[in-house]
Amino acid sequence: MMRRSQIGLLSRLLLLLVVVELTPPAIPVPMRSSTQSLALLRARDQCGRELTAAQRLQLDRMQFEDAAHVRHYLHCFWSRLQLWLDETGFQAQRIVQSFGGERRLNVEQALPAINGCNAKTSSRGSGAQTVVDWCFRAFVCVLATPVGEWYKRHMSDVINGNA
Repeated sequence: MMRRSQIGLLSRLLLLLVVVELTPPAIPVPMRSSTQSLALLRARDQCGRELTAAQRLQLDRMQFEDAAHVRHYLHCFWSRLQLWLDETGFQAQRIVQSFGGERRLNVEQALPAINGCNAKTSSRGSGAQTVVDWCFRAFVCVLATPVGEWYKRHMSDVINGNA
């Protein structure tokens, strides 16, 4: 037969177990980023190494002025992700797949927007435009479409740890 002190001890242990099981952890568990989000952040960090803090902040705020550091950053970023090829421009189908496909993007809108911007901004054969310039102009063109609005929201979520 159990003594009164043993019953009291068992009661306290059971109460402690219930409290521990029902109490949320004191340290919040960080949300796991997707593989795609981690690749975006890695490319952003690698291509932004030479930027000043002010330049980095401007890009993080999705402000893309026509400046050499912005053009080089964007070319590096999209090339590192293998979503830009100097010969053909943005890889529209790969971009759509990389950013979640039909689940996240309107494919019927995205593909023509990206391919159209590649074509509109390309000046093949003229020699006056570098691939870095072309990448910048094509990117700015895409930003002016609904795909660009989606991209800005998505990248802000990635940068803030929400994607």
